[in-house]
Amino acid sequence: MLKGKAQEVEHWDSFLNENISTPAVIRLNYYVAVPYKELPFNKKNILIRDNYTCQYCGKKCHDLTLDHVLPKSRGGDYSWENIVAACKECNQKKADRTPKEAGMKLLRKPYRPKNYMVFEMKKYDKAKQENWKKYIAG
Repeated sequence: MLKGKAQEVEHWDSFLNENISTPAVIRLNYYVAVPYKELPFNKKNILIRDNYTCQYCGKKCHDLTLDHVLPKSRGGDYSWENIVAACKECNQKKADRTPKEAGMKLLRKPYRPKNYMVFEMKKYDKAKQENWKKYIAG
C-alpha cells in the first residue's frame, strides 16, 4: 500500500500509527498470478480441519492425537480421507479397530479440504473470517 501497489478496502478499528489504520482487506491494483498451492497434509492442518475437536466424542482441546479410521494394520493409509483428530481416551478405546468394531461413530467423515483460501481463513478468529468471507469464493 505504501508503494501504491494496493488499496485498502476495509480496515480494523486499530491503527499501525496515528495516520495509518490496520488494513483488514486490501485490493491489488493489478492482477498477480498466484500458482496453485497444495494444502500440506500434516497434523496441524488435520487439527484445523477438525476444529480441534475429537471426531468421536466431540471434546475440544489442543492436545489431540491423530487416528487412522481404517487402521494401518488393515491397509489404512496416511491421507486426508483416513485420518481424524481424536482425544487420547477415544484413540486408546478404538485401538486397532474400525469405528464400527469399537462401537464408536465419527462426528464427520474425514475429507480433503477443497478450497485453500477458505481453509486458511479457519486459522483466524470468527470476526476476521466474516470480514473476508464476501471476497473469497467457495
